[in-house]
Amino acid sequence: MNGTTTIAEFRDAVLDPAKRAHYRLAWISTVDHKRIAVLYMLTALVFFVIGGAEALFIRLQLIVPNNHFLQPETFNQLFTMHGTTMIFLVVMPVVFGLANYVLPLQIGARDMAFPRLNAFGFWCVPFGGILLHFSVLAGGAPAVGWFSYAPLSETPYSSSPGADYWAAALFVLGIGSISFAINTIATVISLRGPGMTMRRLPLFTWINFVNAFIIIFALPVLNAGLAMLLIDRQLQGHFFLPFRGGSPVLWQHIFWAFGHPEVYIMALPAFAIVSEIIPVFSRKPIFGYEFVAASSVAIAVLSLGVWGHHMFTVGMGRPLDVFFAISSMLIAIPTGVKVLNWTATMLGGRIRFQVPMLFCIAFLIQFLLAGITGISHAVVPLDWQTKNSYFLVAHFHFVAVGAIVFAVFGAIQYWFPKMTGRMMSEPLGKWSFWLMVIGFNMTFVIQHVLGLLGMPRRIYTYPDLPNWGWMNMLSTAGVFFMSAAALILVWNLISSFFRGKIAGDNPWDAWTLEWATTSPPPHENFVALPPIRTRRPLWDLANPDRPDPIVGENSAAVTLPNHNKIGILSFILSETGFFGALILAYLYFYARPEAGPGPKELDVPRTLVFSVCLFASSFTFWRSEVALTKQRRGSMLGWLALTILLGGIFLVGQGTEYWKLFQTGVDLSTNMFSTTFFTLTGFHGLHVLLGLIALLIFLWAAWEGDFASGRRESAFKSVGYYWHFVDVVWVFVLLTVYILPLVR
Repeated sequence: MNGTTTIAEFRDAVLDPAKRAHYRLAWISTVDHKRIAVLYMLTALVFFVIGGAEALFIRLQLIVPNNHFLQPETFNQLFTMHGTTMIFLVVMPVVFGLANYVLPLQIGARDMAFPRLNAFGFWCVPFGGILLHFSVLAGGAPAVGWFSYAPLSETPYSSSPGADYWAAALFVLGIGSISFAINTIATVISLRGPGMTMRRLPLFTWINFVNAFIIIFALPVLNAGLAMLLIDRQLQGHFFLPFRGGSPVLWQHIFWAFGHPEVYIMALPAFAIVSEIIPVFSRKPIFGYEFVAASSVAIAVLSLGVWGHHMFTVGMGRPLDVFFAISSMLIAIPTGVKVLNWTATMLGGRIRFQVPMLFCIAFLIQFLLAGITGISHAVVPLDWQTKNSYFLVAHFHFVAVGAIVFAVFGAIQYWFPKMTGRMMSEPLGKWSFWLMVIGFNMTFVIQHVLGLLGMPRRIYTYPDLPNWGWMNMLSTAGVFFMSAAALILVWNLISSFFRGKIAGDNPWDAWTLEWATTSPPPHENFVALPPIRTRRPLWDLANPDRPDPIVGENSAAVTLPNHNKIGILSFILSETGFFGALILAYLYFYARPEAGPGPKELDVPRTLVFSVCLFASSFTFWRSEVALTKQRRGSMLGWLALTILLGGIFLVGQGTEYWKLFQTGVDLSTNMFSTTFFTLTGFHGLHVLLGLIALLIFLWAAWEGDFASGRRESAFKSVGYYWHFVDVVWVFVLLTVYILPLVR
């Protein structure tokens, strides 16, 4: 199961009550990246069963025309829960789990950069999943689709608490995902082994590293939108209610600014898996490593600017339609480069058609077809016709199922020996492979035809029109094939864990560092690392007479930045996206002024005084850092205390401003200005408060002498980055909310 668990130890722990209790506690409290990875994947497996059952009920309802197996409300609830479960509770946890296990091993690290943050990120997944599904017992599951389009997700149209649980659960899951991304970035940048330069990173690690940046930019935007939705529902805000001045289109922009990068958050790990497995089973190095790596960066950048092709039917106007059509076509180029690289790697290779490779070949074919159908959505007239049809359902599943599930099935078969020390059954793996391929194509290929025939999506039943009945029945039959494939996979995992063939350290004759240690790895991952001069260190070790050409400078000395600094800078990057979404929302509504209270209600001179206090606190904190560097404890304490005092004065000033507005009858629910003003400044105030709490902790630690050795200096400087960031955010808030109306 992990680096400290053998099969014998597992059996002893299960049979002995005292050991069983200790074993459970060890797993619950673990911060070992390998155990956390296993927990991620087991959690994903549990929710895979739940999400699969939801999909089965959906397809049973659609198996014949005019079916009344499910009520419309029940169908809508299952539809929402299935989409949310499969994306946020199955696909993302399983790819995070694989990255958690493999990535530190591939770069020669002992663990992730922040083990406790890693554990926190994992526990957000079961907590978010339980919160989502608890809605069933708390008044009804959400029935708003996994897009949760406003205003249908607002209280007047969805009065049950299901939508609140949905938003809160996704907010928790978003925080966990951001935690994982911060950890990944800090680990790759700061914890690489001697000789592991960025140019020598295995492609699995490189692509997951790039993927972490997409998470950093995309998830905070979703969290901002979820916060706005909850404010609307719980505090009578007006963000997305048109009859109160809000805009449902704003929700679509916010959701799809996350939603389309989310496609690549799921797909890039699949690309990483395939880029790792195909070379090993073709017995060739990857063709065009630099192109695969660079195309991953290009996909990450372009993915942040294509969300509008989900909104062609909204009526954004010709200029925006043209922009998003072009960007949607452009992103096909780096994706196509990858397909060419994978194909070229196989050409002329000595291909071993074992189960991991079979799944990768299936992935390659299905993803190519998905890419072709995806390009069609960049053509505005065609997208206009097919957007609300089953054609889009089929395309999405070609990406989400065909790409990701095939790649993940191959990855499980590939890395299972490293995790457990035992091989999975090859015959059972091939049964699982063929059933999944047949079931997948049976289910989703026919849905393209249904969409072109005009069958709309998001409907719980349909009339008995020509060919619709038998096509839907065939689509539903395919689900049973995929269910059988999943059940065989689960049986293969369980039986192989206890009775599988002993794998050895490197059963696939692979070349990356995870295969240089024992199977499973020890707690510290490595006893010693082999020399790292190329991208295939194990090939060089096994073939000293014909090693790969040295990549980059032939030196084991790699200067790595402090992981605390990288971690806090990554966190600041994510918070930039969060505040950026809130500021843009304010400007969105500021451009459409309405009657009632507005910026004229604000006391600008008074706010400027309190703002000067906050800006001055950055200077006093810097002086505190200087004093700490020079080991002047008294001076450091004094400047730090002054920083806290200035931050506290700012919060008091913000509180008095709120109180003055409340006294004049202005609160969050008054109009759009008050909703956006209190949301933006309130979240900033919350960040100031959290910063003050951190500074008080450091003040106490310094008072107790914990800084005497200088061992806390790195963490203190990291809090400084955060505090300066909070001040910079207030500059933009001040200019947007207070100064801009004066200029106008």
